[in-house]
Amino acid sequence: MKNQLALVCGISLLAGVSAQAQFSISALTGFGGGDGWLTSAEYAQFTTDNNRGMGFGNGHIYLQAGTGAAPTVRVLDAGTGSELSTLNVTGITGGARLLTGLGVGSDGAIYGGNLATALSASSFYKVYRWDTEASAPVVAYNGNPLTGARLGDSFAVTGSGANTRVAAGFAASPSIAGNNGYTIIDPTAGTGTQVAFTGTPPAAGDFRLGIAFGSSVNMVLGEQGNTATDTRLTSYSGGSGTLVSTLTLTAAAERMMQYKVINGLPVLATLETGGAATTGTVRIYDVSNPNSPQLLVSGKNQTTVTANINGTGAIAWGDVTANPDGTASANLYALNCNNGLQGFVVVIPEPSTFALAGLGMAAMLIFRRRRI
Repeated sequence: MKNQLALVCGISLLAGVSAQAQFSISALTGFGGGDGWLTSAEYAQFTTDNNRGMGFGNGHIYLQAGTGAAPTVRVLDAGTGSELSTLNVTGITGGARLLTGLGVGSDGAIYGGNLATALSASSFYKVYRWDTEASAPVVAYNGNPLTGARLGDSFAVTGSGANTRVAAGFAASPSIAGNNGYTIIDPTAGTGTQVAFTGTPPAAGDFRLGIAFGSSVNMVLGEQGNTATDTRLTSYSGGSGTLVSTLTLTAAAERMMQYKVINGLPVLATLETGGAATTGTVRIYDVSNPNSPQLLVSGKNQTTVTANINGTGAIAWGDVTANPDGTASANLYALNCNNGLQGFVVVIPEPSTFALAGLGMAAMLIFRRRRI
């Protein structure tokens, strides 16, 4: 009887711990007027699909705005979404769109890339770098990694200083051999390497609309958004790419992605830019096993939907705060073209509670078996 009582007490304790080990996503209070959604009615920059790039760093959000021929980079307050300033865009030239992608290195340097619809000897892919918010942009890369290909719809940055790398995915059209991969830019050396794959998948354009670095600089995820099972996890060495696995997500159009380790847990955030009913939905996956993402939470702040016919946008993790109870709160920003910018707070439990929650489940099963 005493043993059973002790077991019951243990189960109660572990169940309490398990209850605390909860993941959550909620609107970022104060952002976009308080509902976590900055709309075109609140910020005129969101009236067209020209907002395709967004990144976070230095405590700020960087938003690509303006037209394809006259781009601007807006610096937004991370708590409210209000505009603080703009970056210098002097000397940004070339491409079907002069600026589309944005990202920030871990050293605070800001990077942006253009959109080249058919790379050639006279049409180059360009990557720019702003060393600080007060800097003029410098050309970090200007080249042609794959003649004839479309490049620049997706954009990702990782690392700092000489270890910074930029990834951009090729599109399926024009149909060019090698467009089932991506290019890796070394902005310090000013070099670009086409990463090629043998066999299929990856299929043509599988990195066009979503691209992200994974657990290391040599791990890259890509997404075209045709099905729920076309997210590619790859590795590369030089110009040779290897398909590690094809991941299954929840929905077909979870195109925008960003990986981050928060409170010891590797997580992947995605933004859905597809069907009218679900576009704008953000999902957070546990990618402790990178081959098998496990959905943790999902959320959506926007209440109306405008068609995002290009399927473009961006997602970026913001600042992370360690809470007194051992959890960690991370801001997350999701740009859905024609639909504005959403701000979220994602709570990740303390790592030790994952194991304790598991012990609680195991203890409950033991107790039930003994009663049987």
